[in-house]
Amino acid sequence: FRGSGTLPPISHLFILFKSTHRKCLIGCGEKLNGSSFHVFDQGQFAKEVLPKYFKHNNMASFVRQLNMYGFRKVVHIEQGGLVKPEKDDTEFQHPYFIRGQEHLLENIKRKVSSIKNEDIKVRQDNVTKLLTDIQVMKGKQESMDSKLIAMKHENEALWREVASLRQKHAQQQKVVNKLIQFLISLVQSNRILGIPCLRE
Repeated sequence: FRGSGTLPPISHLFILFKSTHRKCLIGCGEKLNGSSFHVFDQGQFAKEVLPKYFKHNNMASFVRQLNMYGFRKVVHIEQGGLVKPEKDDTEFQHPYFIRGQEHLLENIKRKVSSIKNEDIKVRQDNVTKLLTDIQVMKGKQESMDSKLIAMKHENEALWREVASLRQKHAQQQKVVNKLIQFLISLVQSNRILGIPCLRE
């Protein structure tokens, strides 16, 4: 604040440390020489403090805001083991959030995306290549569809031709059968009449 370009959440947080009647809920961490702060009662802090300074009463949202500005949760380690903090006591730290060093607040900036222009270009190239591959696959698929349709039509034509040949064959078979029957009846008639069969 004060024209430093620091965004409101951090400014409001610093104002809290100047508010003496909030010391029971939030305070500086002495072990880190004032470069950290404690939230001693998260429930009461969320209920009484957050709505006044941050326009919401959600502790999780408050922690997410701190993470967005580079604050980290402090974990105490002693004798090689994790030591559980006191009940409902959470400590956060930032190298530029130091008691009595208000001028450092301008160095606390919201995290920005680390995606580089080269990464964006690579992604665009990958998307372009993927679209090209899809177009090639689409062309091959359409070609296969056309061939399948042509084969289907050819198959249908072959089946029609086979059906026609079967029909002709059946008709020819009928004619042959009639001729055979006629010849048999003719031979039988000649025998009855005593007409000798012509022999070579």
